Amino acid sequence: MIPPNKAQIMENWYRLDNTGKAYPLIRSNQQTTLFRLTAILTEQVNPARVKEALKKILPRFPYFQVVLKPGVFWYYFEKTNRLTPIQKDNHYPCTQYEKRWAVSPIHIYYKDNRLSLEVTHALSDGYGGMVFLKALLNSYFGENPNIENEYNLLKTPGEEEWEDAFNKYFDPSAPLPKKRSTAFHLPFPRIPPGIYYSTTGIIPLKDILTRAKADGGSLTQWLTAKYMAVLTEMIQDNNWKPAPVVINVPLDLRRLYPSKTLRNFFISLTPTIDSHVGHFSFSEILSHVKNFMSLQIDRRYIGQQFKRNINLERAMSIRLVPLFVKRIFFPFFFYHLGERSYSSGFSNLGSFNLPPGTAEKVKEVHILVPPSQGTLIKVGCISYGSQLFITFGSLTENREVEQRFFSQLRKEGIPVRIEVNY
Repeated sequence: MIPPNKAQIMENWYRLDNTGKAYPLIRSNQQTTLFRLTAILTEQVNPARVKEALKKILPRFPYFQVVLKPGVFWYYFEKTNRLTPIQKDNHYPCTQYEKRWAVSPIHIYYKDNRLSLEVTHALSDGYGGMVFLKALLNSYFGENPNIENEYNLLKTPGEEEWEDAFNKYFDPSAPLPKKRSTAFHLPFPRIPPGIYYSTTGIIPLKDILTRAKADGGSLTQWLTAKYMAVLTEMIQDNNWKPAPVVINVPLDLRRLYPSKTLRNFFISLTPTIDSHVGHFSFSEILSHVKNFMSLQIDRRYIGQQFKRNINLERAMSIRLVPLFVKRIFFPFFFYHLGERSYSSGFSNLGSFNLPPGTAEKVKEVHILVPPSQGTLIKVGCISYGSQLFITFGSLTENREVEQRFFSQLRKEGIPVRIEVNY
């Protein structure tokens, strides 16, 4: 394999993308902005082999071999020759908040037969993380260097892979979206920083797809509706103050735009059920979610979100504010303009596919979404082989949400096996 000449394909530094710019400004010891992808292998992980595999693939992904550094007005990424250390996993996931001058945006951990990749959203989204982990696994097992063809390890990466697709497809004529109202939030006590609980339900993919199809929804629509139904029932059963239940559902924009970027390229859909107005059955919630998503997955509506986010980035009143001042005020804006408007998040990364030779050596793949100070619980799911893995990330000791959700699946006749880290 002949590595590409990185000096010819990248500058020594580059700006964060439109979405990525916000994440370093809100980082804290409880809101680390890290998400985790874990592959469970059929054998013990060999850290020395992981290191060699990483060395082989980094020339193909030079935009991932960087460190996050503070500038005068914004953070930026600078190329580095340092290799991300392969570390023993001896702490809670997604909790390692680094305060160093140059922060690595990627962490790699191992424990027994589990190999985990953590990525900050400042660098990339779930799609980019999946592509990188697939390449690492393929290299680790010494299989064919091709990975999903377009990310062939023998190919020189092009600029489109690290482009800021938000700015590329931004339409300045789009109107601004309406402001969102305050959503319902779970009234549970928060655990101390450094702890992040995960509860994973392992489910036969065929069974849950059959159930969703029978009800007339896609997998994402059906699971989102099921989650919303759980939260609305909890409001009623616990006599909590009614408020809109809003789920933040990330949409991968590569479905709608011809971008090959491995940086962030997603927006949030926000299906809503207002518990003020009375009880909704599951079928009614599912119908609402389907209609809402069908309407909102449209370039014209998506353009409104582009407009809001890019206007915020380009406004002179924000651009010229020194970084240390942004660090003070941005968490407040992030909560009041974003997370205050969500009850929780539900992210479906879709299918994780591996080529023959590697696939037989990987048993499971899990996704854990980043911890959030605005929402105590967030959910991510990913399918691999014949199974679906749904993981709740939680910043509270209370387990009522997870218990109700998986109990609802079992009532539908869907078997669920549970794994936890507590």
